[in-house]
Amino acid sequence: MMIDTIFHALADPNRRKLLDTLRAGRRSAGELSAMFEISAPAVSQHLRVLRDAGLVGVEKRKTSRIYYIRKEGFADLKGYLEPFWDDHLALLKSLAEDEERSRK
Repeated sequence: MMIDTIFHALADPNRRKLLDTLRAGRRSAGELSAMFEISAPAVSQHLRVLRDAGLVGVEKRKTSRIYYIRKEGFADLKGYLEPFWDDHLALLKSLAEDEERSRK
């Protein structure tokens, strides 16, 4: 199931930090590696997990790999979480309406 793959990818703090970094724009693998206190092979492994989860894309330019956020990759996560948010909002609305009726 894709949502399990996404949650696995997001479970690691280094991968979340990579995503946060890529939110600011595309970066090469070398740039990303220089920004982290882990080895370049470890950064590459984290990027591979994010790519396999569909959260990050990669574009090859000459000898560089440029990584970027795939917004469409977050659709499964959004679809999974949205019902929880909608249920919570519906409950809040119901509670507010109950309180309003009790005041009358």
